[in-house]
Amino acid sequence: MVADALSRRTVSDLRAMFAHLSLYDDGSLLAELQVRPTWVDQIKEKQLEDECLVTRFQQVKEGKTSEFSLNGDGVLCFRGRICVPKDSDLRQTILKEAHGGLCAMHPGGNKLYHDLRELYWWPGLKREVTEFVGKCLTCQQMKAEHQLPSGLLQPVKIPLWK
Repeated sequence: MVADALSRRTVSDLRAMFAHLSLYDDGSLLAELQVRPTWVDQIKEKQLEDECLVTRFQQVKEGKTSEFSLNGDGVLCFRGRICVPKDSDLRQTILKEAHGGLCAMHPGGNKLYHDLRELYWWPGLKREVTEFVGKCLTCQQMKAEHQLPSGLLQPVKIPLWK
């Protein structure tokens, strides 16, 4: 039997990864890893610092708006999409992961916008996505040219026989 990656780890390595360890009577060790969404936590913290979103929080609590609401985690949402606060670092991190992350394959501006639009909302999302994709070096290098080659056209030689 070949040992898997978790069985090769030491107990201290597993505790550093916030694993829940269980030791059984037969000497076996069970390690449970939990995935925690860090973006949602960061967005939730930064929403409380954004003045515009704080006023939206107040409107939601008073019941004055129907477009904004709070989800189960207490994060402010606009029509079911998470409101991203006005923090350029956070927005750039979201754009980088969605465009060039391990699971993404540098989608074009329209595809990236439609993917992000399902989950996130902020004013000027489409403009920021277009600018981000336009500045992506990988996309610029792999972009297919849709123009005629530059320079003068060369005449085709006429054959001497059929």
